[in-house]
Amino acid sequence: MPDPEVFTLEDGRRLTYQQVGDPQGQPVFFFHGSPGSRLEVLSAQAAAIANHWNIIAPDRPGMGQSDFKPGYSLLDYTNDIRELADGLGFDTFGIMGHSGGGATVLSCAYALSERLNFALDLGGWAPVMVSELKTQMTPLDRFFAERCVPQRSPNQRNTTPLLFQLPFTLLGLAVKVLPTATFINLLHQSQYFCDADYRILSDPESANALVQTVRESFHQGRVGPAYDALLRYQDWGFDLAEIEFPIHIFHGTDDISAPYSFATYKHHHLPNSQLHTYPQEGHFFLWFHWEDIMAIASHLQQGIGNGE
Repeated sequence: MPDPEVFTLEDGRRLTYQQVGDPQGQPVFFFHGSPGSRLEVLSAQAAAIANHWNIIAPDRPGMGQSDFKPGYSLLDYTNDIRELADGLGFDTFGIMGHSGGGATVLSCAYALSERLNFALDLGGWAPVMVSELKTQMTPLDRFFAERCVPQRSPNQRNTTPLLFQLPFTLLGLAVKVLPTATFINLLHQSQYFCDADYRILSDPESANALVQTVRESFHQGRVGPAYDALLRYQDWGFDLAEIEFPIHIFHGTDDISAPYSFATYKHHHLPNSQLHTYPQEGHFFLWFHWEDIMAIASHLQQGIGNGE
């Protein structure tokens, strides 16, 4: 496992990140899934080198090896990204995020739009507090979403309900102790991914990559991953209609863990978005489409294909 790089935030917390690609290239932040870690970006390494991208993938608070911050909100986390960009000397940068990291793409597009070159939502989540989206979710995600009580006071946000702690304890234990093939089979039985995803995960290298990033997510235990998930089930603190920055949405039509209806909902409600569809592909489509994703983003840098 590659060692992370470390940045110290103004409040003294350690923020760890993985850097891949061309160190002198276009700076782009990548936001991992939930649960996930900075290691998810390793799938983009070859394409990043070929396209002269410098991709920085931070671990979110309490995940991987970044210090936890009790009570933080989705919008609070955008300040960590601002600090990291300043510390690395990036005036402007691109952003992209997968799965639960899609929520971070949207929160940064809302709060940091003046710093962005482009924003790519890669199979990302939607604000699932919306009732019409809950019916499209997996049974387990719907169970959480329907029982998730908004936590608006700082004291409430300092704790994660037992409802989230228990399953994340079990998931963290499973990914640490089970052999890779057994863990993937457990996911298969849970019906959390589609057939296209399991065809990808039948490859030992891909299966190991998934297990490695999820295992690293629980490096410090369940608290960070559970709280990170909780934020995504709750009110995000902003409306999609308030995001004026162009968002490019990439999504597989057969995705189960982040249903394709998430993508169409965001495309409908974001004032400026473009939807890029991958027919009969699932949650891990990006692992084999980094080249075309980066090509589209490069055109955005040139003012082409901005969805207007």
